[in-house]
Amino acid sequence: MKSDILARLGLAAAIAFALSNCTTTQADFRKNPAGVSKSALCRTFITNTDLNFTQELTGELARRRIDPIECVNMVQQENQAAAAVVAVALVGTAIAVCANNYCGGGYYPTRTYTGNCQYNWQRDAAGNRCGRRSAYSKPGGW
Repeated sequence: MKSDILARLGLAAAIAFALSNCTTTQADFRKNPAGVSKSALCRTFITNTDLNFTQELTGELARRRIDPIECVNMVQQENQAAAAVVAVALVGTAIAVCANNYCGGGYYPTRTYTGNCQYNWQRDAAGNRCGRRSAYSKPGGW
């Protein structure tokens, strides 16, 4: 159970980490501008604060015929998809934890019956049917 929870939280963290690292550095961009993915190019364009690098990124966007507005929309959709995956993972984890801890109410045993005659259809130690001697047949259970 704990490994399942840890796996889901790990997945959520990995997605968040992966999205935060989907940008490119100036050095990597200058080495091979065509090798930078569209997603990384757009994320870098949106998050960059260096004006000279922004001009280089704008030039590459123009060369690829990518509209800067398209970049904003694409990054927003990727972020929303990642947030949805994280939300599903967290909700699934919460449901799993709740299911194992009786969070939803319902029946859960508070004590266990240790005798042979909990129900009337069972048999006692001598092999006789319990019948009306069963705990189920008595007021209060046992």
